[in-house]
Amino acid sequence: MYFPVGWPKVLNIPQLGHCSIRQVICNRDKILFAILTDDCLSVWFCKPCVPIVIHRRACESIEDIGMNELVEWRPDSSMLVVATSGGYLLLYKLGVVAEQKGLYEQVDSPHPNLRRDSAELFIKEVIPPLHLTLDEEVGIEGGITSMVCIRDELMLATTRGHVLRYRWDGSQNRDYCLDLRRVPFCIDQQVSKAIPILESNTYIVDIEYSPLVGGFAVVLNDGRAAFLTAASLRFDPNQVQGIWAQNIEDATCASVNHKYRLIAFGRKNSQAVVYCIDESTGGLEVSHHIVLSSKDYPGSPGHVQGIRWTPDGCAMAVSWEQGGLSLWSTFGALLMCTLGWDYGLHVDLVRYNPLHIRSMEWSAEGYQLWMVKRQPDHDPGGNSSLDCVIQLEFVKSALTVNPCMSHQSHLYLQGEDRMYVNLGDNLTKVYHERPRDQLSSLYGSDDMFRDVGNLIVTSMLTGSKQWTVVPIPSAYSGTNWPIRYTAIDSEGQNLAVAGRTGLAHYSMLSRKWKLFGNETQEKDFVVTGGLLWWRDHVVMGCYSILENRDEIRIYPRDTRLDNMFVKMARVSAQVLLLNTLRDRLITFCANGQISIYSLSMKENHSLGGVEVGILQSVDISALCVHPACVVSVTLTTLRTETGRHASKEVESIMLNVSGRLLMVQREQNCREGDDNSDGNVFQSYTCAPPTVLASRVENVWVPRKSRREKPHLTESLWLFCGAHGMMVWLPLFPRDGDKSHSFMSKRIMLPFHLRIYPLAILFEDAILLGAENDTTLYTSDSNSPFSLPFCVLERTSQVYLHQILRQLIRRNLGFHAWEIARSCTSLPYFPHSLELLLHEVLEEEATSKEPIPDALLPSVIEFIQEFPVYLQTVVQCARKTEIALWPYLFSAAGKPKDLFQECLARKQLDTAASYLIILQNLEPSSVSRQYATLLLDAALDHCKWELSKDLVRFLRAIDPNDVESPRASFILPSKYGVNPQTPPISPNEEDLSLVLGTMQVSRGRSYSTTTSPKVQQIESGAPSVTGHHRDALRSTSSSGECSKSVPLRRKKSVPTGRGDTREPSGSAEEFFIDVILQRHARRLLSAHRLTDLGHFAAHLDFHLVAWLGRERDRAARVDDFVAALKQLHSDFMWPYPVLCHPVSYYLQWKNSASGSSPSSPTIEDRMKSLTVDVVSPDANGRSRVGDSGYMSYAGGQRETVHSSAVPAPAVAGSSHYTASVSMTSEFRSSSIVEAQLMPHLLQDESSMMSEESSFWGDEREQYMPDASENRWSDVPSTLVLEQLSQELANKGSPKSEVKLRYLLQLFMEASCLEWALLISILLQDAMAVFRTTNAARSSDHSVEAILRLKDGLVALCHWSGTECLGYKPFTVAIQNEVAVLNKLLSSKQQQQQNTLSSSSSPRLSRSRRTSSNQDGGNQSSNGQMAFGSSNLSTVECDGRLPEGTASQDRPSIGSKNTDETDIGFEGNLGNGSDRISERNGADEMRDQTVMEAAREQAIESTGCAIS
Repeated sequence: MYFPVGWPKVLNIPQLGHCSIRQVICNRDKILFAILTDDCLSVWFCKPCVPIVIHRRACESIEDIGMNELVEWRPDSSMLVVATSGGYLLLYKLGVVAEQKGLYEQVDSPHPNLRRDSAELFIKEVIPPLHLTLDEEVGIEGGITSMVCIRDELMLATTRGHVLRYRWDGSQNRDYCLDLRRVPFCIDQQVSKAIPILESNTYIVDIEYSPLVGGFAVVLNDGRAAFLTAASLRFDPNQVQGIWAQNIEDATCASVNHKYRLIAFGRKNSQAVVYCIDESTGGLEVSHHIVLSSKDYPGSPGHVQGIRWTPDGCAMAVSWEQGGLSLWSTFGALLMCTLGWDYGLHVDLVRYNPLHIRSMEWSAEGYQLWMVKRQPDHDPGGNSSLDCVIQLEFVKSALTVNPCMSHQSHLYLQGEDRMYVNLGDNLTKVYHERPRDQLSSLYGSDDMFRDVGNLIVTSMLTGSKQWTVVPIPSAYSGTNWPIRYTAIDSEGQNLAVAGRTGLAHYSMLSRKWKLFGNETQEKDFVVTGGLLWWRDHVVMGCYSILENRDEIRIYPRDTRLDNMFVKMARVSAQVLLLNTLRDRLITFCANGQISIYSLSMKENHSLGGVEVGILQSVDISALCVHPACVVSVTLTTLRTETGRHASKEVESIMLNVSGRLLMVQREQNCREGDDNSDGNVFQSYTCAPPTVLASRVENVWVPRKSRREKPHLTESLWLFCGAHGMMVWLPLFPRDGDKSHSFMSKRIMLPFHLRIYPLAILFEDAILLGAENDTTLYTSDSNSPFSLPFCVLERTSQVYLHQILRQLIRRNLGFHAWEIARSCTSLPYFPHSLELLLHEVLEEEATSKEPIPDALLPSVIEFIQEFPVYLQTVVQCARKTEIALWPYLFSAAGKPKDLFQECLARKQLDTAASYLIILQNLEPSSVSRQYATLLLDAALDHCKWELSKDLVRFLRAIDPNDVESPRASFILPSKYGVNPQTPPISPNEEDLSLVLGTMQVSRGRSYSTTTSPKVQQIESGAPSVTGHHRDALRSTSSSGECSKSVPLRRKKSVPTGRGDTREPSGSAEEFFIDVILQRHARRLLSAHRLTDLGHFAAHLDFHLVAWLGRERDRAARVDDFVAALKQLHSDFMWPYPVLCHPVSYYLQWKNSASGSSPSSPTIEDRMKSLTVDVVSPDANGRSRVGDSGYMSYAGGQRETVHSSAVPAPAVAGSSHYTASVSMTSEFRSSSIVEAQLMPHLLQDESSMMSEESSFWGDEREQYMPDASENRWSDVPSTLVLEQLSQELANKGSPKSEVKLRYLLQLFMEASCLEWALLISILLQDAMAVFRTTNAARSSDHSVEAILRLKDGLVALCHWSGTECLGYKPFTVAIQNEVAVLNKLLSSKQQQQQNTLSSSSSPRLSRSRRTSSNQDGGNQSSNGQMAFGSSNLSTVECDGRLPEGTASQDRPSIGSKNTDETDIGFEGNLGNGSDRISERNGADEMRDQTVMEAAREQAIESTGCAIS
């Protein structure tokens, strides 16, 4: 309600000297305040804070009658009285100097740079020149302990037990003086026997008077407290009676709240007790206690020094003797406590508190708190006084003075010259794309939101904690301070403020203020009874100074502020409160009359005039002691009995009278013949007797409109009762099928506690909004005025749904709780509310030391089971709770094993993973491993890759020695005498690449793709290409040999490098994990789900190349090429090609290109003469030639790699670069270069070249006996390719192309030619198709595999001609590859026959080492794709290219292409290793083959290069 902001300001008091400050006190209208010191009295102006007059007493006067002790203002501010320590009253007269206009004259500086150019720098307030004169000195018998004003007289409490009554002229009113020994005291006014005070030396030390409470609050010197009352306010001594405040024996001070009729007593135990008057007995009843919790301050700050209520009675400031200040709401909610502020490390609050307050006083409207701060004197001989007056700024809620703002959901606070606005939280619709096949993360940004039907609409709570500070213009606040009323409209776009006179309003959209153009009109009226917005109009209750009458004024927003546009309605008395409901206006006036008006807009009125008509007037003077005690008046559609579809035409009146909430229900008479359209409409309403709904009510919130979707929340009444918490008056609608009570329903009042102070309620969103105070320390220098912390304001919020559900379940109203919860399931924090409900009940019951007769936890569990988030709620609550409470939770919720199984059945895999953590702590490791395996299998089936990755890591982390020991919160002793595990080794990039699926291989080459890893590049800086590859030499064993030659070995951690010499540790668990992963990978590949396979390999560190090499003839085989190609189109969202010309157009180009020469050359001649021109990309970033992207160079470079015999022709029209790649048959050198892979679409500055070579072995002479007879036309001409590139405009997304080309590289490395052919055709990459068929010549591929490849290509050609004509041009271009495969088949079959015929005499044949892109010999560990990212994952590839030769030109090592090459190769092999003989089908020789292959790898790993 009240919140401090900024730094406390220190007031500079002139001529203070060595005197201490005794008291600071304001006059009744809070414009002037007096500061009393030991020897002087000064009067100050509040705004601006400047001194006006000071009177210092002479030293002789101080010696004679003592120092100043107390000061009090006369109600009309014409006099002040000072009580001295010697028992004297000093009466001062305060007058205005008539001949002087103003006290201060504002003189501008003659220097032009120091002149004030802005009107804001001039003080517009006229500070009156006052003179203060000592008028009278009156001696009092006995010392004066306290004094208080009662109307036009002064009441003095003396040490002799008397309460003396003095007039302001110094004379004593002896007839009305009181003697405590003659005043009867009792506990209430019904006791017939009252006993006066019999103890001697008993007197009053503090006295406070309140006419609304009807008496004096007094504190006696012995610690007792009482209330003095009388039959009349004249307080005849014969009628005065004392009422004891029971159960209090250590009272120190007293303070009275007039509006709420409360009496607060401070106590020596640092607490305070607040009493109210029991109207039935007249006794004092405890309302609430003011107690600091141990969380706020663990110690005791001493006895209560002072208590001061704010002017509006909505807050109470409490100070303690040992220092500290706190602020409490009317009924005891803590708003602020300085004991929790940050004063720095050097301040010990127990020994020394910087805020040691002696006196307090609130300024006008409670915007400042004046405090006399006294510090302990550390230097008694010092010359400076340690006392000072500080001023703490406050902002407050508009509900304190304008309770009609409770209708608004916007949170804002008002200060003396600014407003803090927070437009509140709201639920915003959020649209998510529904994953089509769990692959939504693969699609690019251009693929999002293609289909509205695939969108998931959810809601998200959006809001800002930032405050919008709206300063009130000085043109208005300068002359109308203080700001009294503020209002905001329902949209939060318009503000209105009203100060001492007039009003102004502000637009949040235009950020402009509107003020009265005629300042005279602004000064002619005072807003007295509230301010609010109705549609586009400002409504207020005001008093017209010019006409001396009270009225209701309505000003339109869109016109200028002028009385010519105002609508006035005269009222009978001063308007105190007003409120609206739809088009009804309700007012409460000072004569106790409530009036209800109808508001309507005039038709055809250019200025939007408003018509005001009165409907009903009700006199409620009998319900309140005084009109000032009515806190709020509200018009509402709520009634005590409301049906689910009841009529809400007749509104009820809600009254808050001194904290007691009353409901007055209005009824409409329906007599026949009544005409509701005439002027006697108000006579058709009658009022029922009032009903008391609650007591100790600070604020009331009523929803403005009801929603059928959420009738409970939008038809409930919310009350805040301070220390007693929040209360909601909830409707309980009968069930639709319940006939017994279907005619009406009941309501129930539910209480619950909050952790924030509520300022606004979002009814439909089930959220409370509030504010809280925090501090920041800027300096620790105690001498600095900034040594006190800086106060900041923070917005807070709290969900309240779980509180309502808990109270309903406790009262066995589960059906109503279910109805409310069902209406809130769309809220984004609904699962969190259920979790809070379960958590609070669990914490309360599980930690209870007493037995619980009726436990609530089973009922809560049963309630949450009605919602689909039950499993998630239980496990999240368990994970946020101590393990010691888990048995109690799962005794009601069920066994964790059963809940885990239920999660699997419902496919809630993430929730099941959370239960796995529970099982890990409650069950042995063998159980958690078993369930983790089940969950891993399910996660892989549902493509939950991140979850699968975590589960694999979880399974690998289980210690086999721990499988039987439970994972409890305490450590059990080890059952086995085993040594602890070796510390984990931090793996590097190479180590990760060596962790294969079921084996551990130490090899030279570590990466599967054609670019080096970024991590290694960063570590090595910029190494030379040769040096870079010296550490990663290629392995020359084929993939088939690798898969057979390395023994199975498992390890507990990744190897540290090639030199890993540890013994293999048997790990059946890890082998089983690998079996699961391989089985799932086989399932994905068999189903043609390449995208899922890529995600699978990338997330789970699955080594795809090695596995594909083993699965080449099993899972990686393709039986239906057409279906597989269609699946690729679907998975990668790759569009089918379309034709731009008839098919005959492409056939013509094909025929002209192929028939130009009479005879086709041999394959060697074709390779020597082959030239592929790569031209610059087009505007779309696509190459005009259907190339795989392996031959591109960096932009700006111009390099030509060709044979000296064949010149490279230039390509016309190439704007950036031209790269001609010619195939040659000889190696020039053995230089090692770095090969990289990057498609054309990525315009990166790094160039990439593929590493390709065709397989040529000894069989070349066998199937090519005569080159002249073989007319090969396996490569189409460049003209066909260039024309073909025009058909590539309709391509998939760049991300999809990156993934496809990466997969193509992987399949080529693993020698999975069927998938490589499919991807090449999908990309329409003719060169990739040629490389695929060329790679089929390897001896690793069987006749059946080549036959499937040929049949698949034939099937695709047939399919393109019958079903998908878009592929027809491309299949025409590559149809010669069928002939190539036919010849290869015949050659393979002849070779097999020769091998079988010579099987009786086996011969040794040298092992061949093939390139990585053809035979998969390099089983790299980084074969996974970086799916989900736009950049291509780059890993190292050891491509050693001879100078002057492109990568695809070089035949594999070991081929007898030329004599020079063969001799060089034989020499290198002689230096390297022995030959390994091939025994076809001889199992007994397998071990020897394995050992020889391993020896070759070991020799190569030592650094022996092959030149």
